[in-house]
Amino acid sequence: MDSSYLNDLPLWADDEAHTILENICKEANVPVEVITQLVMLQRERQHQERAAGIYPRIEEILGLID
Repeated sequence: MDSSYLNDLPLWADDEAHTILENICKEANVPVEVITQLVMLQRERQHQERAAGIYPRIEEILGLID
């Protein structure tokens, strides 16, 4: 997935905010990539009226956590 799709969001556009995100993820033992993919999924589907098929994708993304 291309995280440049999120560059308009402060957590990805602002270096200080992104550093804070990275630190929080490290403390929680959650890869930043998991958060990135979840936010990208939400953005891709935000205009859909129904969440059909989204739950298996969320489970797949969360499966990346060790």
